[in-house]
Amino acid sequence: MEPAEIQETRCIYSRIRDGICASLHISPTPRIMLFFIAIVIKLAASALSAMGFVWSSGTLMLIGVFVWLVWFALLFMIAIPQTDEWLQSHMRWLKPAATTIAIVLLVLGAALLVIITCFGLGVLQVDKLGEKPAELITSFENVFAYNDATALCHQAVDNLLDGENPYASANVVSAMQQFGGHYDKVTPLRTGVFADAFPYPSDDELEQLWLEATESPETVPPELESKLGYPAGCFLLPAPFVLMGIGDIRIVYLILIIPALAYIARKAPPGMRLLFIAAVLASLEIWNSVAAGETGSLYFPFLLLAWVLTRKKLWLSALFMGIAVATKQVAWFFIPFYLILIWRTMGMKKALSVLTAVATVFLVVNMPFIISDPGLWLSSLMSPMIDNLFPLGVGIVNLVSGGFVDIQSSLPFSILEVAVGITAVVWYFRNCRRYPHTGPLLAMLPLFFAWRSLWPYFFYVDIIILAAVIVDEYGSKNSATPEPLPATVC
Repeated sequence: MEPAEIQETRCIYSRIRDGICASLHISPTPRIMLFFIAIVIKLAASALSAMGFVWSSGTLMLIGVFVWLVWFALLFMIAIPQTDEWLQSHMRWLKPAATTIAIVLLVLGAALLVIITCFGLGVLQVDKLGEKPAELITSFENVFAYNDATALCHQAVDNLLDGENPYASANVVSAMQQFGGHYDKVTPLRTGVFADAFPYPSDDELEQLWLEATESPETVPPELESKLGYPAGCFLLPAPFVLMGIGDIRIVYLILIIPALAYIARKAPPGMRLLFIAAVLASLEIWNSVAAGETGSLYFPFLLLAWVLTRKKLWLSALFMGIAVATKQVAWFFIPFYLILIWRTMGMKKALSVLTAVATVFLVVNMPFIISDPGLWLSSLMSPMIDNLFPLGVGIVNLVSGGFVDIQSSLPFSILEVAVGITAVVWYFRNCRRYPHTGPLLAMLPLFFAWRSLWPYFFYVDIIILAAVIVDEYGSKNSATPEPLPATVC
């Protein structure tokens, strides 16, 4: 096509897009448009990290680290109000780029859903794709199945309903067998036959150990993490649903996530409602994590509501935060920033009251198991932090995984994680009134510098920030909802 024809086509597309926005009363702003670009950056970062791990490519791992840092930078920009002013003059390209990304991701997500639901990944003829692509596709064949954490949580629900102590009855081998888990989704420990397998056991080594373990599943090899390493909410929340006959815990995740997202959409100002829904649907990593059974999907809706409701319904927010921290330890990283926000905006007395409420919910949920066997409960919850785990994740630990530095101790990373965490807390204490919604991002930032910086740790923070910005800022009675931008002039 000639340049003039291309320009005319773009003009028509722009007019259609602006007409749809006007008819639906959609009010795009630079920060919301930037969010759709951030989705693509996160998908690229996840893909690079995954390919680097599967292909043992240090170069891809390192590139992935830099792309993740770009994503963090974009989230910081989305969290601060000044970005709307800075990027207002760039909306001419930002809006069509974000619209195109949203459409492509929605179509891609729908296509993947149809393929996986109707045919499965086996429909792809990996033998015709070449060695590297075939290896990558093969590694994805077991993605949408229980991992060891999900299997252990579901096993814990069954043990609870059978009157057993879930912490005492945890067995990762029998759990993975029961729920169709695969050997590459277990957590190896640096002991026994894996003592010298650094930076990570090979696929063949894992498979061999797993085959031996399945011959006598009642005895778990010391090389496999088999502790139920989460607070009691991880099995108490799904228990009523399993008791009602739901056989797949991932359905429970959806049952909890969808109403929370629907509530946020309802509370969003009219001009932002459809944009939020589109952003959520286009966030494929969230839905992939649910389909993969990531346990973070269980605490995410409570953490989302806790942060968004802080200024509007504080005690309901405290209840949700209590449930979140009583479900998974990742939520604990939010507590300092959550309390600082309340302290700096509502006073120390209110913050202490909220802390008491959160701690009470945590203790109520966990107390029966603390009383039953305090040592077992504590060692189970501390296992992700004290057990001898291999370095793994998307953060700077890839310098080790990729072979760039020879560090076989987690101590330097723990020190760096603590240092980054303290710096983030101090910065937020001084700036939370100006930039309140940077809290969720700063809460997760230390984990990027940890010995274990797993993908799912970062999947949900962007939606929490976007929801808070839309509901708390754009939906505030003290600030008018942004007017729809004028139609594009061609």
